[in-house]
Amino acid sequence: MRFSLLPLLCIPALSSAAPDVIVADFEGNDFGAWKVSGEAFGKGPVAGSLPDQMPVSGFVGQRLLNGYHGGDDSKGKAESPAFTVERKYLNFLIGGGRFPEETCMDLLSDGKVVRTATGRYDRPGGTEQLEWKSWDVAELAGKTVSLRITDNRTGTWGHINVDQIVQSDAPKTLELKKEFVIGDRYLIWPVTRDTTQKRRFFFTLDGDKEPLLYADICLSNNPDFWVFTDLADHQGRKLTVTGTIPGGLGDAWEKVKISASYPGEESIYQEALRPQYHFSSRRGWLNDPNGLVWKDGSWHLFYQHNPYNHNWDNMTWGHAVSSDLFHWKEMAPGLQPDAEGYMYSGSAVVAPKGSTGLPVKGDALALIYTANGNHSYEPGRTVVQSVAYSEDNGKTFTKFKGNPVVPHVVAENRDPKVFWHAPSKHWVMPLFYDGSDYGIYTSPDMVKWEKTCDYKIPTDGECPDLYELPVDGDAKNTRWVAWGAQGKYMLGSFDGKVFKAESGPHHHYFGAAYAGQTYGNAPGGRRVHIGWMRDGGAGLQGMPFNLQMSLPMDFTLRRQGDGIRLWAEPVKEAEALRASTKEWKDFTYESGQTDPLADFKGGQFEVEAVMDANTSAAEVGFRIFDDHAAIWKPGDRTFSGAEGQQAPVDGKLKVRIFVDTVTMEAFVNGTYVSKYIRQTPGTKPLRLVANGGAVKFDSLKVHTLKSAWKE
Repeated sequence: MRFSLLPLLCIPALSSAAPDVIVADFEGNDFGAWKVSGEAFGKGPVAGSLPDQMPVSGFVGQRLLNGYHGGDDSKGKAESPAFTVERKYLNFLIGGGRFPEETCMDLLSDGKVVRTATGRYDRPGGTEQLEWKSWDVAELAGKTVSLRITDNRTGTWGHINVDQIVQSDAPKTLELKKEFVIGDRYLIWPVTRDTTQKRRFFFTLDGDKEPLLYADICLSNNPDFWVFTDLADHQGRKLTVTGTIPGGLGDAWEKVKISASYPGEESIYQEALRPQYHFSSRRGWLNDPNGLVWKDGSWHLFYQHNPYNHNWDNMTWGHAVSSDLFHWKEMAPGLQPDAEGYMYSGSAVVAPKGSTGLPVKGDALALIYTANGNHSYEPGRTVVQSVAYSEDNGKTFTKFKGNPVVPHVVAENRDPKVFWHAPSKHWVMPLFYDGSDYGIYTSPDMVKWEKTCDYKIPTDGECPDLYELPVDGDAKNTRWVAWGAQGKYMLGSFDGKVFKAESGPHHHYFGAAYAGQTYGNAPGGRRVHIGWMRDGGAGLQGMPFNLQMSLPMDFTLRRQGDGIRLWAEPVKEAEALRASTKEWKDFTYESGQTDPLADFKGGQFEVEAVMDANTSAAEVGFRIFDDHAAIWKPGDRTFSGAEGQQAPVDGKLKVRIFVDTVTMEAFVNGTYVSKYIRQTPGTKPLRLVANGGAVKFDSLKVHTLKSAWKE
């Protein structure tokens, strides 16, 4: 382990500090010697929140100066009497709007503004919690100064709150600036799960003016776990990190350093709730898969990711690569938050030479993504679609200087799914608008886009996918699938510009899976799909990571009954995970008989069963760890967790069940159902169910599955 840093933060010694001097604590019934005008601040300090205001917290004592009198549209000004600078720092609590010169507190010397501060928020959301800020005023020692608090803003967050203005020799907050020479892969951070403690940090390279990225990190002296900024792509360069933290976190800040490893790496993939053959990120939160693309023998999986904590935040494109869809190696992030905002979902394509207007010399890997400017540190940004490209097989990406390629259309228009339409010789972009509304755009070069179509997926929204599949393997009989995040889809035709729905919405998968996407260029013409498994239950609390991807599955179209429907099967690569197998053939089972699975033990396993649908039993199937059902009811042909009928095929019900550390997924005659589970100690991993009659099994196999991380 090695690290290098340039000037260190100096923290004043508290033992020699003089007593604090209170400038204003706003504990009186009126403002005393302060000169107050306008309506925003009322006639005096108030005890917390005002009518229609969110709960105000973080102030000291019983009262504070609150600029919400009359709501966000009122205006006002509060000016302090003059005072002499007697200490090194001026500490104060501040909240409300982040609008320089409009919702701010200024320090004036000789009539000029020498320091200024605002609240935290400039758009809907947020809280009315006041936070400490500190000004270093040592250079003003002995001078006469005054304060001016301004509320001259209308609309959302058009107010400011202030309390407890104190002169001190110890800062309540520390202004940070540290420079590192990047000699190893990681910049490591000790963090707490308490998201109220997050503070914003900016990262720049080699003295650049524009930040490489920014992140909100919950730095802690007593960390719940450690996270990292992955700097694999920036070796040998100089990194500057700036930010502001509470004064008591100086020790934690000193632990932030460049390192070849991160605390906890020695036990990675061995954690109690870690999935053993599903993809989960080493650290932090994971949601939508995006940018699924195959190139030169490698499956690339990009995904929505918060590298710095257990919760959704800091939307980044995580990046992992695999040769077989199960053994994944995490790379440095593909896209990170910057002035464009958060990096929301999108897609990836292999762009052949000459097919784009991007400044590339040959074939490139292109990422098309939503830049959510609502989360930018620059005000006035919107939600737009942008492009980045890589000429080194996805190791590094460069954002196109001409971004955005599609300006804001409506609402949080997002999740572009781009593909090449060979008959039309142009790029196609389905784009989610709002509700159940989507649009289609086309482009000759991935830079200039034209809208060609609107379409709907009733009762679904977000994360579109659009692709063509043969029906029952017949290349002359195809349908286009327009897919939404909830697993609902329309079937129809697409001529390169316009999608025309013929049937739907159909509902394909159920349970935990959401926001799934497919590989558009998988070898052999396969349509491989991966979804995000979200959890509305206990989650993976206590872990340094959160949530997982679904099992990779192959999609096909098959004629079923009176219509055509999607059919899902686990990818063939899953068979390589099998460690041992027990098999039974041509047997009948009913309740009260000896269960052949009674002695089975294991936490990661697969079940393959072919059952005769002609049974007298009211329920047939399996129970997993007693609490979790995978049961078919012949009477109404329903299956646990799925909607509608799951009809037999040729009189048979084919079921495959995959159980991992915290999840269960079932494939029943082409339908996919998933859920999060807990493996309750003392319960049987697997039991047969045949309630009210007997069920005949043509075959039953149980495979124990190997960990993808231990080979």
